[in-house]
Amino acid sequence: MVVVANTRRPRTRREHRHLSLVPDSGLPDDSDAARDIQPALWDAHELRRLTQLRRLAVDTDAPQEAIRLIDNAATAEDAVEQLSAAGLLPDEAESFDGMLSWFTPLLEPGCDQVEAEIAGGGFISELRRAAPADVSVADVLADVVPQLVRHPCAEALAMARVLAAVGPAEIRPAAAMVADQLAADGQTDMPWAAGLGQPEPVRFFGYGDIFGDQQSLVSVFSYGRARHAVVVLIDYLLGGGVKDCYLVEYTEALREEYRAAGRLPGLRFGDYDATTARTVLESALARQPCPVEPDQIEDVWSYIDVLRARLDLLPRPAASGGKTDSGSAGKRPGALRTGALRNVHRLKATLRGTRPPIWRRLEVPSDITLKRLHMVIQLAFGWDDSHLFVFDTPAGQYGSYDPDLRIRSAAGQNLAAVADWPGDKVRYEYDFGDCWELDILVEAVHPAEPGVAYPRCTAGRRAGPPEDCGGIPGYYELLNVLANPRHRDHAAQLRWLGIESAAEFDAAAFEVAPVERRLRRHARVLIKP
Repeated sequence: MVVVANTRRPRTRREHRHLSLVPDSGLPDDSDAARDIQPALWDAHELRRLTQLRRLAVDTDAPQEAIRLIDNAATAEDAVEQLSAAGLLPDEAESFDGMLSWFTPLLEPGCDQVEAEIAGGGFISELRRAAPADVSVADVLADVVPQLVRHPCAEALAMARVLAAVGPAEIRPAAAMVADQLAADGQTDMPWAAGLGQPEPVRFFGYGDIFGDQQSLVSVFSYGRARHAVVVLIDYLLGGGVKDCYLVEYTEALREEYRAAGRLPGLRFGDYDATTARTVLESALARQPCPVEPDQIEDVWSYIDVLRARLDLLPRPAASGGKTDSGSAGKRPGALRTGALRNVHRLKATLRGTRPPIWRRLEVPSDITLKRLHMVIQLAFGWDDSHLFVFDTPAGQYGSYDPDLRIRSAAGQNLAAVADWPGDKVRYEYDFGDCWELDILVEAVHPAEPGVAYPRCTAGRRAGPPEDCGGIPGYYELLNVLANPRHRDHAAQLRWLGIESAAEFDAAAFEVAPVERRLRRHARVLIKP
């Protein structure tokens, strides 16, 4: 018999934890390396199991010999074996009474369906902790559930009803039969037993980072007018499994939190249909759970069985001719609808060394690649894209690929990955001979406007220097020559610029319209009106 502590995990209102755009473990962005650390995380969990076993021994006034055996054990399973060999474990009847007492709080007035399911998830979690490594929870319950009819009491009926709702799928029918038999034999169901395990799906929403590394999905269900939500965090960098899951009651407030989070740099909010939500959750549950923080490990153990039960309530995708994608689990699904919010970076690009300053204010999609941003800058300053370029960022240098100089391809990196927040800066250099250098400042990050095409230019100052004029020193020398008709190079510079008089080149002039015309053929609407 597996021993389960006579305790109950308290039901608490949960505060949502926003996605981090890098793994909490600090691992590099490599899924194999991320998975390699999981055994170490579960070793830490094993230590906590020993700690909990010791606390249980102390709380129940166990003999000092029992505590000594626990302290000297390598694992919780080892401790249980030693305690059993020493005759220090309770007998089977006491163990059964301990399991039943887990469900005593469900007999209190005011208990509802969600509380009953949370208690059931916590009970299964404790079974999972206490069971030997080679014994599944379903196997343990397959032995325990039929014995409930020999212990007719309100707790036994409550236990059977709960396991019929959130227990492992293979034992739910047996638990339901035992519950019906106990009720027929005179035990009275609690009010929460009506419809237990069958809440109505209401809506599904979530947000994810723009790179597809993590996503959080909220599934809202209702028992009558009372709504609750199952919150799931999936981490694709750690293998695509469940990183965290828990239940909350404040569904509308949580939706507003998610909508606000979707406006943060690098995140997208959107709605799901029930079939897509099932596909995402089913894929995550098929993978190894990947919690990192202690509270995540505790939550996954406690709530994952409720999550599995909720998944069974969602519609399956339409049949696809009998073919299945066996390799789809763990991949990063594009689950958000196309109407989901998209973020835009507002940038100010200032040419270094210019007085008065020459600058452009640009609005670009937050997920724009640095290669495309290079193109936007070229068009904004009127250059020809005929030279090499590089972005110098906190994450390294990106530009025209050059392994010898450790310059990575700008086509492989997004703006939000190197400059995510207002106030972030990157350096851009174009033409390594003339050395045009721009300071690019992120002024703001905000949702795209419906019907507006991006990228776009909204403001600027002064004309862009002509290409190949010799950099900042050469440009100011050009202006001096143009301003002096008697200069010996005046006529030659006019011919080089392709103009007939110096008045045709106004260094102080800037108009948004010509830049917008150049950008228009590269722009697209992110949010349909």
